[in-house]
Amino acid sequence: MSESLEQLIKLCSDVTNNSKEVKKGSLFIALPGSKHDGRDYISEAIKKGASAIIYEKKNFIYSSKVKVPVIGIDNLYEQQAKILNIFYNDAPKTFKVIGVTGTNGKTSVAGWLSQCLNQLKYKTGTIGTLGYVVPGKNYKTSNTTPDIITLHKILNNAKKDECKFVVMEVSSHAIDQNRIRNIEFDAKILTNVTRDHLDYHKTIKKYHDTKKRFFSDVQKKKIILNLDDSVGREILKEIDSKSKIITYAINRKADLKANKIVYKNNKMNFDILWQKNTYQVNVNIFGKYNVHNILSVIATLLMYEFPIMKIINAIEKLQNISGRNEVVHFDKNGHPQVIIDYAHTPDALKNILKSLGEISLREIILIFGCGGNRDKGKREQMALIANKYAQKVIITNDNPRDEDPRNILDEIEKFLVVHYEVIEDRNDAIKRGLKLLKSGSILLIAGKGHENFQEIKGVKKLFSDKNVVISNKGLIKH
Repeated sequence: MSESLEQLIKLCSDVTNNSKEVKKGSLFIALPGSKHDGRDYISEAIKKGASAIIYEKKNFIYSSKVKVPVIGIDNLYEQQAKILNIFYNDAPKTFKVIGVTGTNGKTSVAGWLSQCLNQLKYKTGTIGTLGYVVPGKNYKTSNTTPDIITLHKILNNAKKDECKFVVMEVSSHAIDQNRIRNIEFDAKILTNVTRDHLDYHKTIKKYHDTKKRFFSDVQKKKIILNLDDSVGREILKEIDSKSKIITYAINRKADLKANKIVYKNNKMNFDILWQKNTYQVNVNIFGKYNVHNILSVIATLLMYEFPIMKIINAIEKLQNISGRNEVVHFDKNGHPQVIIDYAHTPDALKNILKSLGEISLREIILIFGCGGNRDKGKREQMALIANKYAQKVIITNDNPRDEDPRNILDEIEKFLVVHYEVIEDRNDAIKRGLKLLKSGSILLIAGKGHENFQEIKGVKKLFSDKNVVISNKGLIKH
C-alpha cells in the first residue's frame, strides 16, 4: 500500500463499508457483496460528506469527476484489514489478544478468563456473544465475532480503555469469512468441536476443518488445547513444534488434568494436577463440561506464568456468565430450581442435562425448541437427548425465524417418547413449566440463554426467558 494512500487513510475521521453509516469525514470502503454492490453507492457516500473512497478495482470503472479522492485497488476485501490497521494505528498491538474458539463454552471461557485477569489487576476486555465488555462498560454487538470494521472499532476502544488483554470469542463464521484477518493473537484456546452450523458449513468435516484453520498459523504462539476433544488431538498432531502448548483434559493424559469431581452444598470441588503437584479447587459452578472450561482458563493463566495459588484464588471467585447455567430461582432449601442456559446444540443440551442429573436425583423438567432456517438434523438429536435425560419436556418456539414454527415443533415431536407437551408460545411454555414445579424438581429452560429477543417471521421482538421467570415466580406453588 503506497505511502500517499496511507496518509489519505489517516486524514479521514471515520471508516465504514456501509453507505448508510457514511458521515462527514468518513472513508468509505466500497465492496461488491452477495446482495448489494457497495460501488453503486459511491456517489451517495460523496453526497453524505465522505472524505475519500476506496473501491474494488476489478470489473469496475469510476469516471465521475469529483474533488473527493476515489481510488480503486485490487483485492480490496483482503486489503480491508491493512486499511483498518493503518486507520487505527495498529490498536491491537497495544495489548495482548487471546482468541477462544469451539462449538460450546466460548462465552464462559472468555468471560471467566476476563474475570480472572481483572482480579489479577490486568484490565481486560471481552468481545463475544455478550458484546464488548470491559469493567464498567458493556456494548452490544450483532455477532459473536463482529464484522471486520466493527471489530477494529472495538479493538480501538479497548486501546482507549487501556486494556492489557482482550479475550475474543472466535466463531467458525468469523474464521471462514476472514473477519479476524491480520489480528495478531498472542494465545489461542480450543474448547471443543461438536455439531453446529451445518446450515452454513454443510458437512461436519468442513466445520471441523474451519475450526482447525484457526490453529494453522500459530508459530511461536501460545496454544491451549482440550485433549478430551478429538479435534484438539488432531490439532496437537498437526501444530507447529515452535508453538508453546498447554494441553488439558479430564479423561486423558494432559499437561493439566482434573479428577475427583464432587458436588457438595451447591458447590463443585475437584483436584487439578499440574507439574506433578495436586491442588484442590472449589467453585460455585456445576457441570463436568464446566470443569473443562475452567481448565482452559487455568491453563491460559499458567501460560502467562501467573502463580498457581493466585490463579486458584481467582477461579474460586468466578461468577456465572449471563444465560449460561444461570440459576434464576432457588427452592426453600437453597437448591437451584429454575435454570436458564444457552444450550442450543445437541452436545450442550446433553452436557447440562447430565450435569443436573449428577448433582441431584430430582425430576428434571426441560423446556426447549430449535432455531428455524438452521441445521435441521439437530432436531432429532436434541429430542433423543431429552428422552434420555429429562423426565418431563415442553417443546416450544426458539427463534423460528422464517420457518413455520409448527413444522419445527412437529419435527422434534415425532422423536419424543418421554412425557411431553407442545406449547408453541414460549411465554406460555415457561409459565406452564413453572406450574409443573414441585418440591424436588428442577426446571431447565434451554436454547436462548441471555438473548433478549425472539425472531419470528423475520421480526425480532423483545423477549427474555429470565424476565418471564422473574415476572411469574408466583406460579411456583410449593
